Amino acid sequence: MSAKVLSQEPADMLHYLSGGAWDPHDINVLSTACESSVQCWDLRSMKKINSIGHSQVRDLDYNPNKQHIVVTAGDDSRIRIWDLRMSNMPRKELTGHSHWTWRVRYNPMYDELILSAGTDSTVNLWQTSPIKSGDSTPGSWVDSPTSLVDPLIRSYNDFEDSVYGLAWSSQEPWIFASLSYDGRVVVDSVPQNIRKDMKKKPKM
Repeated sequence: MSAKVLSQEPADMLHYLSGGAWDPHDINVLSTACESSVQCWDLRSMKKINSIGHSQVRDLDYNPNKQHIVVTAGDDSRIRIWDLRMSNMPRKELTGHSHWTWRVRYNPMYDELILSAGTDSTVNLWQTSPIKSGDSTPGSWVDSPTSLVDPLIRSYNDFEDSVYGLAWSSQEPWIFASLSYDGRVVVDSVPQNIRKDMKKKPKM
């Protein structure tokens, strides 16, 4: 099958397309990141079915285990988690970068873990609140004010240049790699105490 998705942006904006992700829960849905929005496309009808209108979006990723949930990175240095059923505002904002964030990735097994990186030469590892499988109501999984803790587990400062690439291991969920603009690749791992805590938790 071949398909061609045409952006709704003006022709002179096309070079600002900076990322994209397949919906792991629907093989017919592809989302793209543009400077001014995230656009979700149905490849069967070739039409846009949803969008997130937020400026300076550079990258996105889908939650691998829960439908409708995406995470974005942008030039305002913030990581945002969205419920596409309520895309008018983010469900959570993560602050911990000091400059543009250009890459963000969910852990393929433990969706509470998120990696982000950008032009501050830093890779951040986050642990967000779990989303239960039964949480079908939009926004039902948002933290209450009394349950908020610092979601930033660790900042990895192994680089001297901007970090543009991130990847979790497909075989070992605790291992990840990052790539900087100067061509340096660093392999790191999730701290042992976080691994132990997450292994003890029941699957949601």
